Amino acid sequence: MILLQTPWSADSIDDASAAIEQALRTRVADGPSLALLPHGDGSEHEARAESDVLSALAELAKTHTVYLGASAYVLTGGEDVPRTVGFVLGPDGSLLARNAKVLPDTLEGYTDTAAETFQSASLQIARTPLGQIGVLCGEDILAPHIVRTMLVQGAEIILNPSRERSDSLYDSRTVARVARAYENVLYVAVASPQSVRLGDAEVTLPPATALYPPQGKPLRVQGAESYVITNVDIEALRRRRLAPVLNFASIVRMNLYAPGYEKEASAPKPSPQSRKDWLTAGRERVVAKARPPRSDDIATYSAMIGQHVVHQSHTPEQLVERRQPNLDDAFDLVRNYGARAANLKLVVYPEFFLTGPVSPLGHKLGHLADKIGVTFPGPEMDQVAAFAQEIGAYVSGGVFEYDPEWPDRFFNTAFIYDPSGNLIHRYRKIHCGDAMGFLPDTTPGSVFDQYVDKYGYEHLFPVADTLIGRLATTICFDNNFPETYRAMAQRGAEIILHPTSEPHGAHRMGWDAARRTRAFENVAYVISAGHGGEYFLPGRNSPSSRGRGYSKIINFDGSIQAEADTAGQVPLGGVIDLRALRQARADLKANTALWDDAVVYADEYGKTPRGLPNNLWPDDPMGNPYFGGAEIKKVAAAYVEAGVFVAPQADAGDLPKAAE
Repeated sequence: MILLQTPWSADSIDDASAAIEQALRTRVADGPSLALLPHGDGSEHEARAESDVLSALAELAKTHTVYLGASAYVLTGGEDVPRTVGFVLGPDGSLLARNAKVLPDTLEGYTDTAAETFQSASLQIARTPLGQIGVLCGEDILAPHIVRTMLVQGAEIILNPSRERSDSLYDSRTVARVARAYENVLYVAVASPQSVRLGDAEVTLPPATALYPPQGKPLRVQGAESYVITNVDIEALRRRRLAPVLNFASIVRMNLYAPGYEKEASAPKPSPQSRKDWLTAGRERVVAKARPPRSDDIATYSAMIGQHVVHQSHTPEQLVERRQPNLDDAFDLVRNYGARAANLKLVVYPEFFLTGPVSPLGHKLGHLADKIGVTFPGPEMDQVAAFAQEIGAYVSGGVFEYDPEWPDRFFNTAFIYDPSGNLIHRYRKIHCGDAMGFLPDTTPGSVFDQYVDKYGYEHLFPVADTLIGRLATTICFDNNFPETYRAMAQRGAEIILHPTSEPHGAHRMGWDAARRTRAFENVAYVISAGHGGEYFLPGRNSPSSRGRGYSKIINFDGSIQAEADTAGQVPLGGVIDLRALRQARADLKANTALWDDAVVYADEYGKTPRGLPNNLWPDDPMGNPYFGGAEIKKVAAAYVEAGVFVAPQADAGDLPKAAE
């Protein structure tokens, strides 16, 4: 794949042609090549007819016998208002895929263009010998639901012709592309020009051209090169998509979100068509989405993560007896350091900080549900409530929960107590390692119909309106699924607490990119509290390095405010500034979520197959239907049959059959 930084237009394409020719000279392998051009040169006021742009691109593709991707401002089918359109062409010059831009040109400060912001997505994929290729223009790659929609159309490679600029959010946009590749198990290829001609000005742009693989470091240009040559191993990608571990593309429960999206979607309508109208519409959306501040808001305060080392339970007896020592350690960690923090109002502990993970006990644990899980109220959680009163702060963390209304089941639950000791928030984890068979806890999607009948749909995404802001929680594995965070933010969440217990490994880069992106794409603080280690092996007196900490307080722009760069017991402090967050949400350049409308993707989320189905475990709580990743494998097989995934060549005749 050749990713170009060379500026081009329908009238000035010779430099791009020469760059492609030189890049092709370095090839030694046979077979087709793909060249991606950046977004076309000039402003929207210089837009050419789409047919003229396609004619120039087709000639370029035929000249070099390459597959070609690009985007440009064009005038389409008699329209007198330009729009941005992305194209994929074949080596014979034929048009294989065409996708108009969904989001407005926020990075350009808005432009006199129309977009597909309020239309149901109709995304096209080019099915080529190089892979299944889609194109998303500019900021569209930052919209998680648009990328997910393209994934289930079959995309293995998403081309992202762009025009990047250096600003305070440049790094976060770069990290978001890492997250998109990781959480969708696909390649993201970005081409951004070295410079752009706007009227009489020639503006130099940052080197943003890069290939983002599904795992590992991006390959980026180093400066003002004309192009960068990259390798894409599409067969390795296809093999990985059939494996159950960390296969987020198959695990995501798209149907779980569909009822909410159906309700939230606006009626299809045209977008604004001028910069003035975009800005007016944006300000109206800011007002409509804003929640008035409380008169008693505490706008600025300290928050603390209690990153502590947990004693793992290996027997049913230890599940109960080790809770108190773990609880005492957690309290002492904050007591010893919290008094030094000025105006401490929020404390966050890791996931299952009372017991550690229970996976060593087996994969069928319904008979131990009442020992694994704590109750609300209950002896341990009553102590947490008293501790919140003692320190005068909101206290959160993650625990296994036993609810007598769900016999022989236990949930992975996050909680928040207020400074008066009241339980004000309880969230049950939606995406968990249970999907891979690692933990036999119950997630709401596994018993979806029963759960929604009992509590209502909104119970899935609780948000607590407090003196220190609107608080929500997610847990560990949820980090890799942007839908849950966006659901919380759509319901007003400003600070999203993330108790987690992540084992250290090759996925660390993607996991951390996703964590930062959850903050950036929702304009929300994310406070991610991890374990500093675990006394994991029986009889050992030193903690393992299985949990490496890396707790983080992430600002609402995706930047890292504070990070525990070591394992062990760490009290990590930071500052929350609600006024700054609310100002950022009113910033029409910073808040891309402002233009998120479920009308774009609601239909796609409601289709089948779309990730793990709901209601896979309505009966037999003593069992475990997910063991060995069985249900993920079924989804992958169904995706192959539906054309969402492509079978790797070596394994094409050896696939499991999709479920009837």
